[in-house]
Amino acid sequence: MVFRPSPEVEEPPRRAAGPVLHPLLRERDPEFIRAIFPVYAAVSDYYYRADVEGQEHLPPGPVLVAATHNGGFAIPDAVAIWVAYWRRFGTDAPGYAMTHKAALALPGVGLALRRMGGVPASPESAAIVLRAGFPLFTTPGGDLDSLKPFAMRHRVVFGGRRGFIRVAIRHQVPIVPVVSVGAHETQVVLNDGRWLARVTGFARFFRIKTLPVTLSFPFGLTLAGIPSIPLPTKVSIRILPPIDLGEPPLAADDPATVERCYERVRAAMQRELTDLASRRKRVFFG
Repeated sequence: MVFRPSPEVEEPPRRAAGPVLHPLLRERDPEFIRAIFPVYAAVSDYYYRADVEGQEHLPPGPVLVAATHNGGFAIPDAVAIWVAYWRRFGTDAPGYAMTHKAALALPGVGLALRRMGGVPASPESAAIVLRAGFPLFTTPGGDLDSLKPFAMRHRVVFGGRRGFIRVAIRHQVPIVPVVSVGAHETQVVLNDGRWLARVTGFARFFRIKTLPVTLSFPFGLTLAGIPSIPLPTKVSIRILPPIDLGEPPLAADDPATVERCYERVRAAMQRELTDLASRRKRVFFG
C-alpha cells in the first residue's frame, strides 16, 4: 500500500510545557519539519513510490529503531521511514536519529539535519534521547551498509558493529528492526571502496570507512555517488515487530550476551530482507 501525502498533516493537540529538555534535544524544530514535510512526502510517494509495511510497530516512546541503510547520500529509505513516522504521530512528536558527525559538520546540511532531529552518533547521544523517553532511529551499518557493492544490496551489512545492541540492553528498550529494498538501486556501487578510503585519509579524518566507485546518473563514474541524481527506483520498506532482548542492564558489558543478541536481531532482519527482495520482480522498477 502506498501512502499519499495529504494536504496537511493532522497535528495532535499541543501539550503543556513539560520538563526542560537537554540542549541537544532542543535543536529539533517542529516548525521546520512541518515546512519540509510536503516535499519529503512528495519525494517518498511519487519519486520513490515508497510503500511501508508495519507502521503500527513504530511506537512514540523510548525504543531503538535499527534500520538497514541504502542508497548513499540520497538516503531514500530514511526519507520514507521519516515520512511514515511523521504521518503516524505528527511533526510535533519528538523523534531523533543518530547521524554521522561528518554530515552534521556540513554547512547548511548539518543545521537542517539537527532541526529534523539528527543527533551525533554516540552512546552519549543515545542515552540523552532514550532517558528523555523518545524514540531513537539508527542505522548500525552506517556507510558500510549504505555504500556496499550492488551485488550485496539484499544483505544486511552491519560490519560487526554491536553498539546498538549494547545501547538497547543498557537502557532497557526494545529494538524495532526495519529493512528495505529498492533504495540501493538509486545508483550502482561497483566496489566497497575501503582501500580508497584508507589511502585518501577519509577513514582516518572523517571516520568514513568506504569510498566506492559508483555508476551514477548523469555523470557516469563517480566517487560514492557524488555528484549524482538518484534514480527514481521503487522503494519497499518493512517495519518488524519490536524485539525485547530480555537482558539486564549489566549484560551490555558481557561480550557473549551482546553477540547472541546481535545475531538474533541481524538474523531476523536478514530473513525479512530476503523475503522482501524475493517479491521484487524487476531491478529499478520494483
